Amino acid sequence: LHPFDDPEIVAGQAGAGLEALDQLEAKGASADLLFCSVGGGGLIGGVSLAFHYLSPATEIIGVEPEGFNGMGSSLAHGSIETMPIGPKSICDGLMSRRPGDAPFAAVKTAGVRGITVDDQSVRSAMRIAFERMKLVLEPSGAASLAALLGGKVDVRGKTALVVATGGNVSLADFMAHMNHA
Repeated sequence: LHPFDDPEIVAGQAGAGLEALDQLEAKGASADLLFCSVGGGGLIGGVSLAFHYLSPATEIIGVEPEGFNGMGSSLAHGSIETMPIGPKSICDGLMSRRPGDAPFAAVKTAGVRGITVDDQSVRSAMRIAFERMKLVLEPSGAASLAALLGGKVDVRGKTALVVATGGNVSLADFMAHMNHA
């Protein structure tokens, strides 16, 4: 199986969306907004389909690092685009230049819109997650939180769900990011 461009991967990743919906339902809540990071698109493909069919009022926002917004650009143009090679990002797990076919079809169906975040906002989100929630997030995992905090989306008075993935970061790298946040 391809790591993200396979219908079975997208279907499996829908489990994360179903879990989130179950947790919201258990609290008698619903989400107005959902922020999810995007690399090749497998995770957001599955999560967005779960929300599209079971919580259609939820606005789904795909978050990519600046210069690696292949999904957002593809959505804006209606077909898959490959981004030119650009500068690196600290969000190394999201540095895909092109979304997969299966994930793109899913997010297009679900009406996802894309936004980008810069590395400094990701570092700040990592710091906030650590200081306020005691979560260690790798940069790619903090991108969705950076989008929530970044002001590009009006979140006032809304219930927002952030898919914060992964803590796969060395202590040395984590501390370096904290020192530059």
